[in-house]
This record gives sequence, structure tokens and C-alpha cells, in this order.
Amino acid sequence: MIEKLKYILYFFVLLLVQTLILDQISISVYVNAFVYILFIMMLPIETNKYLVLLLGLLMGLGVDLFDSTLGLHASGGVLVAFVRTFTLDIYSPHDGYEANKQLSVRNYGYLWFIKYALTLIIVHHLWIFFFENLSFANIFFTLAKVVISSVTSFVVILLFHLLLMSKK
Repeated sequence: MIEKLKYILYFFVLLLVQTLILDQISISVYVNAFVYILFIMMLPIETNKYLVLLLGLLMGLGVDLFDSTLGLHASGGVLVAFVRTFTLDIYSPHDGYEANKQLSVRNYGYLWFIKYALTLIIVHHLWIFFFENLSFANIFFTLAKVVISSVTSFVVILLFHLLLMSKK
């Protein structure tokens, strides 16, 4: 029961940090930090994949509600939730994932976390920024935005993860 409450708290904290803090910071047109996908990334490994998809949708809808982006982040959240299953399989440790063990740097190491997080972040950012433009006309601008925002998001996610999520 306490684990469920912890993830409910993570959901709301990440949603509020994303919408009330990060979305209000404007450093450059190239820099957007999306921390809300950390919630999807850190759900327990044994979470039902359909529940992960639903939670990705709800998190994305929450961001869309605050940002008036009409489903952009909902679709990005669902995509991250969908790709998460395959990414976990690809980067699975040799002895597999342990049940009831949090998906964290502490449990699986920095290299695993970097590969896992960057894969999901890049997929998310490619989707968000190309879907936002609906065009390949400014492909170099969009790709630059994906790269810079992915690095920014990764740093913010890693810091957030190390400060809050890994404590047990």
C-alpha cells in the first residue's frame, strides 16, 4: 500500500514540477526539459503493461491540460510507456530484473540507467518535436532541438532521480 502511495505522490510531484516550474522556464527555443517521463520510466518492472500505458496517457493528459497542447504530451506519454517494455527487454541485466526492486541507478548502475533513460528520452523528444512541427521543412532545427533538449532532460531527470527517487 505504501509503495502505491509513493508512486501516486511521484505522479503529482512530477506533474507539478513539469507544469509549474519547467514549462515556465524559457532559456532558448532549443531547450525544453521534460521530467514527467521519469514517472513512466520508474514504474515497477512487474507493473501491468496496460496499466503503464494508461498511466502514460494520464500523465501526458495532465501536462496537456496545463500547457493547452491538445494531446501532444498524451501521445508522447503513451509512446514512452509502449517503448518502455521493449527498452527494458533490450537492456535487461544478465540475471534479469528482480521483482520488487526499484528501477534505479542504485540497483542497476549508471550505465544501465544512461542507456535506458536516453533511449526513452530521445524517442519521446523525436515524437514531441516532429509532431509539434508536422513538417520536415526545418529538419535540422528540429533535430538540434531534439539533441539539446534530450541532454537537458537527461540531466534534469538524473538529478531528480538521484535526489528523490533512489531513496529507499
